[in-house]
Amino acid sequence: MEKLLQWSTAQQSDDPEVRSRAPAPDPKILAQVLGANTGKDESTLMKEDISVLVCDDPRITVDDKLTALEDFEMLVQNLDNANNISPMGIWPEIAKLYTYEGEEQDEFRGLGALITGTAVQNNTKCQNDFLKNVGSKGIKDLLELSKSGAKNTRARALYALSGLVAHNGEIYKLFVDVNGWEFLTSILSQNFEDNREDRKLLLRCLGLLKSLIYDEITEENKEATSSRADRFELVNKFDLVNIIAKYLFNDVHFDIKERVANILGYLSQHGYKFTESESDNVKKNLATTDKESINQEDYKHLSQFL
Repeated sequence: MEKLLQWSTAQQSDDPEVRSRAPAPDPKILAQVLGANTGKDESTLMKEDISVLVCDDPRITVDDKLTALEDFEMLVQNLDNANNISPMGIWPEIAKLYTYEGEEQDEFRGLGALITGTAVQNNTKCQNDFLKNVGSKGIKDLLELSKSGAKNTRARALYALSGLVAHNGEIYKLFVDVNGWEFLTSILSQNFEDNREDRKLLLRCLGLLKSLIYDEITEENKEATSSRADRFELVNKFDLVNIIAKYLFNDVHFDIKERVANILGYLSQHGYKFTESESDNVKKNLATTDKESINQEDYKHLSQFL
């Protein structure tokens, strides 16, 4: 299997000498990769899926590659499999997908982001593996991917960013250094329509904002990279309370309204100092809303504005 992965990687090279020097894989193994994957351990399946992705064999179609990525994403929903991405050397191949060029470009890019988001979700080891193997370029590429293009792909990029920055000070620092707050503010400032695609995109934006304001989790005796006060100061600097407060309005879809109430409730509960204009804006929109449509714990924290 290692030989197959080496061969598949070599086939991507522009240098014919590199391609010719690569040891040819066992035809039986290649046939297995192209056929059914049943009865194999999951680490083998992960290697096979990535081998299909990087292989230039004409028998492997674009659909085969997309199917392999979908299978891979399902596999890394398992924590142990997600943690095996780094030892297998697969992170660089995933990161290349963020800027994939070619047929079904949006699908490949979106699946790369989806795999990332799934793998790093509530997984400190995997977050740190991403930091080590992909780093700042990956954050930049995901931010660019979240800005424009197919809305589903943008939503997946935001999902990946949310999972990466949540509670992780080092990745949060990278996010700040590449102007991530500015990126997020520019997206949240866009006009969203009341349709499924736009709602999903907006929910992912709000999910990223929530991840950004979470406290950093640190190892014992290790100083945090940023404080809660630092993060709250950036919320104020970019006027994010006023930007999202309009989504408390009664006619807004309940999923979005509840997410916004949760963010504002969190800020209120953890000592955010609302400005007069922010308080007025929250009060004006909250007053239009049926309180039963909002989580009661969040509503309790926001009731101070009424």
